[in-house]
Amino acid sequence: MKTFTLEEAKKDLDTLLEYANQGGTVIITGADGKAYELTPTIVAKKGRRKAGLFKGQIKITDEFYEPLPEFEPYM
Repeated sequence: MKTFTLEEAKKDLDTLLEYANQGGTVIITGADGKAYELTPTIVAKKGRRKAGLFKGQIKITDEFYEPLPEFEPYM
């Protein structure tokens, strides 16, 4: 675990990111005394959505279109 002030972290951010990416723990302390931990996160790539992917897997019955009994006082 390595601890740096905010000013030190600004100067050498690339090195700190690489250290965290390799599994190290980086703590950055601000001028107000708050501390922040730098940890790597994997963000999944979002591909293009494919139209019709679930076609034929969802069935809507005629009952779906009937009025709900809870709404009868409003009709």
